[in-house]
Amino acid sequence: MDITRWKSVAVKKSVHEAILALCGKYMGPGTYIEKLVDDQIEYEADKNGISADQWRRKHVKTKQIKVKKRKRS
Repeated sequence: MDITRWKSVAVKKSVHEAILALCGKYMGPGTYIEKLVDDQIEYEADKNGISADQWRRKHVKTKQIKVKKRKRS
C-alpha cells in the first residue's frame, strides 16, 4: 500500500456515530468526507459549465502542492 496516497483525519466520537446512523455500517468517516468533497466538486463544475474531471485538472494540482515548513522554537 502506498501511504503517500492517504491522509488521516480526526472525527469526534459523536460525529462518527452520527455518520454511522446516517449511512449505515458500510460508510466510515473517510468515505463520507470523500463523498462530500466529490459532491462539492460536481456542484462547482456544474456551476462553471465544465465536467468534474476538467475541474479537478484545473484546480487540484497535486504535484505542485508544497508543504510549508514551520519554524520550530
